[in-house]
Amino acid sequence: MDGGSVEAVARYFDERADGWLEMERSTRSALQPAVAAMAGVGAGSRVLDLGCGLGVMVPTYLELGIAQATCVDVSERMIAQARIRWADAPQVEFLAADAAQLDLERAFDAVVIYNAYPHFMDRPALVGMCSRALVPGGRFVVAHSTGRAQINAHHDAVAAGVSLGLETAAEEAQAWKDAFTVDGIVDAPGFFAFCGFLPRGA
Repeated sequence: MDGGSVEAVARYFDERADGWLEMERSTRSALQPAVAAMAGVGAGSRVLDLGCGLGVMVPTYLELGIAQATCVDVSERMIAQARIRWADAPQVEFLAADAAQLDLERAFDAVVIYNAYPHFMDRPALVGMCSRALVPGGRFVVAHSTGRAQINAHHDAVAAGVSLGLETAAEEAQAWKDAFTVDGIVDAPGFFAFCGFLPRGA
């Protein structure tokens, strides 16, 4: 769906924050470690998680022994609940912000966008921010733990103005190729993903 806005996305998820944890528990996926692996997340990694919701990827990050995770979501209510949920994980911080407009230092080893990509309205700005936030050689992954047809069918029923339909993973990856080397594409019924790295000369 076109014509969306960050404000509309924030309102949509603020209204759903109170019931989000049960939904998250019902959709927990064994693919989450694979998503982290595609982003090169491991012991000591510094991770930027965009569209984090209530922190669905945080258990995976903690299991892998990350040094730091900065988790960002446009919904202030999601972030408020995530801070409470993960209060005992000092290596994880949560920011309520429009991810595409963040101005972050080049300090992250990995960017993870998991089950959230349709809600990023300004893809070029998002790519630019990610390229500036990553260290040379740092990796990104955009991933969903279901297939494109199912994702698009779900978002067809979502309120207008809060999501964009997904093209094939190869087509979606094109927007990232000016800044990144894309080295992985998956477009299967149960998994949608593309990933790559920031060239060291960037």
